[in-house]
Amino acid sequence: METPAEAAATDPSARTFSQVVFTDISHSYPPSTAVTCSYTLAASFQPKPRDWVGIFKVGWSTTKDYHTFVWVEPCVDVEGQQSVTRQAVFKDYYLPKDEIEFYQFCYIDSTGQVRGASTPFCFRNPAEQSMESSPDDELLVITTQEQVDQSVREKAELQRELDQITEEKETLKRALEKEQQEAACLKSQDEQKEKEKSQLVKELHQAEEENENLKGTLKHRQEELDHLKEEMLTQRTEQMEMQRESTAGQKEKYDRAVMKINQLKEEREELRRTVDAQNDEISSLNSKIREAERELLKMKDSVQLLQVDLQSSEKEKEKFSAEVQRLQSLMHNMDDMKRENQELCRRLSQQETPHSSSDDELRVQCQTLVCQLQEELAAEREVSRNTKRQAEVLDRELLHVREQLKKMIVSHEQAERQSNKQELQLREAHEMIADKDSVIEDKEHLIMLLTNEKEELAKENKNLFSDIEGLRRVCADLQAAAPCMQPDTAHTAGAASSTHETPEQAENLYETIGSAADPEEEPSLVCRHCQESFPFITRLELEQHEQSHRVCPFCTLICDGMEQAEFEDHVYSH
Repeated sequence: METPAEAAATDPSARTFSQVVFTDISHSYPPSTAVTCSYTLAASFQPKPRDWVGIFKVGWSTTKDYHTFVWVEPCVDVEGQQSVTRQAVFKDYYLPKDEIEFYQFCYIDSTGQVRGASTPFCFRNPAEQSMESSPDDELLVITTQEQVDQSVREKAELQRELDQITEEKETLKRALEKEQQEAACLKSQDEQKEKEKSQLVKELHQAEEENENLKGTLKHRQEELDHLKEEMLTQRTEQMEMQRESTAGQKEKYDRAVMKINQLKEEREELRRTVDAQNDEISSLNSKIREAERELLKMKDSVQLLQVDLQSSEKEKEKFSAEVQRLQSLMHNMDDMKRENQELCRRLSQQETPHSSSDDELRVQCQTLVCQLQEELAAEREVSRNTKRQAEVLDRELLHVREQLKKMIVSHEQAERQSNKQELQLREAHEMIADKDSVIEDKEHLIMLLTNEKEELAKENKNLFSDIEGLRRVCADLQAAAPCMQPDTAHTAGAASSTHETPEQAENLYETIGSAADPEEEPSLVCRHCQESFPFITRLELEQHEQSHRVCPFCTLICDGMEQAEFEDHVYSH
């Protein structure tokens, strides 16, 4: 026989027993005899080919606990009819052999759900069955007025507990509504933050416009620098013309070019130090941003955990509501039992000739029922107390979760503000670095041009020195040939001397130029702050140059490019 156990493993709480009703079920069946059970299908229920009817021992927990089963006979479509009655036949070979246990029929559909169950029955011999009395005679219960009063008191106590549980339910409902209002308040705060974010975006656009203005200013400065380059080229042309007339003017221009080159070198070093400081600051900001992102991820995980706890609390609340409903149904059942008890007492008083044996059995059954009722009442009272304690625990957990959620929201907002601030600082640092890089490139290009000009000036000075030596030799030859010259030659020499000065003046001039043309013979002075050498200045001029630097007295950093306020902040930072 094929087993349907694999298709019938379902949750017992999901069963419905009202769609199939078993009829004409005896209290007992004789063993070793085939059993036929009748059942009625509801109009809304449509049987399937894989439905089956099984015999289960009373107290079964899953549909796998069947003793035996038979498949339901296939039938024509019964949809639209009021009800249909069918039968299932169990062969005697597969029936239970135990005469003490009670069993019941159960109708299981193809999906494993229980659609109907019969009243309990057992398998006994006819002799044992004849000794038993009718069900009407067996269901007599004797109880006292004290037990009835005690049941009423217990019922009142359960009613008070039920009212208290209802009040607690209302309190939890109000707390839930309050939390919903707080959630709406948080939503409005989020909208306010969005507005603040839009305001910050506007401020960022304004900063970008200011940056564009600064770029325009930088472009204007670049144009001024190009104009200065043109002026330098013009000065270079004039210098070349003046070098032919006077070496003194050439020396002065050379000194100015050297000073300009040194100044540009100082600016380049300052820019390099500034770029290094900006790079260090960017590295620090990047590390802070990564740390803030990790903290933000941790906060998000914590928020998710709190949301899961809140959902679990809501589920516990739903279970609590189901327990309250179950208690209410129990109260109704107690009322029914009370009415049955009164009916049994009335029937007992109307009986004229009671039998002694029947009285004993009835007394035992009454005591058994009273004990069962007391046990059920005690169990339900314990369940009610446990439910109350669970409600208190859930209330405390809900308050704790709400506090943690508020803290996590505040931490999340602080982390977002710090992250936005760091991103803005990083963006400004990148823009400053880009501007500094462009300025450094321009400065390096200018330094290269000035270096080339310096080399050309050195070559021109060397050519001038060779011309001066040639003039010296020519002058010496003229002085040696002067005593033996004719008068007309002397007249010519006099005219020449009136045009080109006297030989003594020319010699003195050549000596002056020669002394000025040997700068390497003089010692070069070096600034102790910027470490630049100055070959053509005096000690007093060097001291004036050193005093012109703005130097930090603690770290000896040159702060020429800083404003007075920035310089004071730097000094106070030590």
